Amino acid sequence: MTISEFIRLNKEVLGVNKRNEDFIRPLNPRSAKIIADNKIITKRVLAKVGINSAELYKVVRTRKQLQFLDWDSLPKSFVLKPNQGTGGNGIIVFYGKKKGKYEWIRPNGTTMTKGDIILHIENILDGRFSMGNRRDVAIIEERIKTDSTLKPYTYKGVPDVRVIVFNRIPVMAMLRLPTKRSNGTANLHSGAICVGIDIASGITRAGMYLKKSPIIEDTYTNTDTTLDLENNLPLIGLQIPFWNDILDIAVKSQEVSGLGYLGADIAIDRDKGPLVIEINARPGLGIQVANKIGLKKRLEQVKEIEIKSMKHGIRVAKNLFGGEVEEEIESISGKTVVNLIEKVTLFYKSDTDETVSKKKVERNKEIVKAMLDTGITTSRIDWGIASRLGFYKALDFFKKSNVPDTFPTLKDAQMFIDTIGSETLQHKDILRLAKVSDETGLHVLPVVEIEIRIAGETKKVEMVVSSQKAMIYPLLIGRKELNNYLIDTSKTFTK
Repeated sequence: MTISEFIRLNKEVLGVNKRNEDFIRPLNPRSAKIIADNKIITKRVLAKVGINSAELYKVVRTRKQLQFLDWDSLPKSFVLKPNQGTGGNGIIVFYGKKKGKYEWIRPNGTTMTKGDIILHIENILDGRFSMGNRRDVAIIEERIKTDSTLKPYTYKGVPDVRVIVFNRIPVMAMLRLPTKRSNGTANLHSGAICVGIDIASGITRAGMYLKKSPIIEDTYTNTDTTLDLENNLPLIGLQIPFWNDILDIAVKSQEVSGLGYLGADIAIDRDKGPLVIEINARPGLGIQVANKIGLKKRLEQVKEIEIKSMKHGIRVAKNLFGGEVEEEIESISGKTVVNLIEKVTLFYKSDTDETVSKKKVERNKEIVKAMLDTGITTSRIDWGIASRLGFYKALDFFKKSNVPDTFPTLKDAQMFIDTIGSETLQHKDILRLAKVSDETGLHVLPVVEIEIRIAGETKKVEMVVSSQKAMIYPLLIGRKELNNYLIDTSKTFTK
C-alpha cells in the first residue's frame, strides 16, 4: 500500500499539513524546538531532571578542532552523528577497530579509515545533514549496547522505541528494529522495521517496513517476522522491557522540553536500562502505519482532558488506547485474555434458605477478587464466603462429621475418602471430598458446585471449600477452569 493510499483510505490518519497546522506550530514554541533540534542541549536539559542519555565522548565544532582530534583516545566502538541532523541522516555506528590501524568497523562489516571519518565530520560541519543545510557540530558518543531481550530481533544496530506524547499523554508507540538494509540504523526511511506497540501492555502488535522506489511512490510492506537474520523471529507478542519506565521518560521529556507535541526516541541499554537517544519536535507519521491506527482520532480524544500529573496521563493512555493486543490474540487463539487477578461474580444457591438475610438473597450475587492459579487443579473458595452463598448447612454438616484435621499421608487421606467419607458424608450440596495440602498439613475438605461469572462468561465450577489462612485471595480459580483463557501476568487487577 502506498502512503497516499493509506491516508486516503483511513480518515483517522493524521497528515503532514494537519500535524503542522494543529499541533507543531501552535504547541511547539521556538524555544522548545531549539532544545529538541540540538542533541547536546537535549542531553543537558534531560540530565537536570534525571533522564539518562548516551555518554558524550567528544564534540568537534570546527576544522581546527578536527586537526587536533586525539584518535588514540577514541574507543573501539562509538557513534558519530550530526548535532542537528534530521531523519537519522549522517549517523554512523562503529562496532570495533582493526588492531594496530586507524580503521573502524561498521555494522555491515565494511571499515572506515581515519581519512574517511575526517571527510564525514567535515560534511557534518558543512551542514550536509542538518535542517536547512546550516553549519553543524559533530558529536562522538557512547554506542548503546542492546538489551538481551531485543538483541535477537536486531541486525547489529540498536533498536529504539518511539513514543508520541501529546498533552502529557503517550498516545502511540512503535519499536524500530535495525536491518541489514538500514545498515544497522533504526530509521524507517533507511529500511528499518517498525512494529506497533500496545500502549497499555507494551506488547508488540504488527510490523512493517518502507519499500523505496525510485520511479513510483514508496510503499509500506507488512511483515510478521524480522528480516535479514539467520533465524527470523515473529514480531507479534514481544514484551518491551522497562515499558512503564519508557512511558514515564517520554512524558517527563515532554514536560521538561516544553514541547506540546513530541516524539521521544528511547533505547534500552544492556547495563543502564532506558536511555533517550533524542526528542523530536516534528515526529514522522509512519508510526500510524506500524500500529494500523490513525493518530488524528487519538489526539482529538485527549486534547480536552485536564491531566493532573505524569502518572495520571499514563493511566489515561492505558485506559483509552490499551487492549489492541488482547483483541488480536483472542482472534488468533480463540481464547479470552484475562488478568492474573480478576473480579469474579459469585451467585447464591438458587434454593438458599430463608434464614439467609433477605438483603443477600435479593442481591443474589457477591463480587470478589480471585487469583487465577495454574498451580492447583480444582478451584478453592473461602469457607466464610461459601457459607454466605448458601452452603452453610452443608459445611456445618461436614464440621460435625468428625473429619480429622490432618492426615499423615496421601494414602491415609484417600483411604478415609474411600471408606468412612463415602459412607457418612452424604449431603446433597457436597459433591465429593478432596485432598488438599498446605503448610499446616494434609487435609480432606468438601467440594461444592458454585455458579460464577468470569470475563463475561457464566458457568458452574467445582470448588474446594477451604479455611486456609494462606489464601491471599478468597477465591482461587484452578487450571481445570482455565483452558479457554490466556493469562496476562503483566496485569494484576481489573476495574
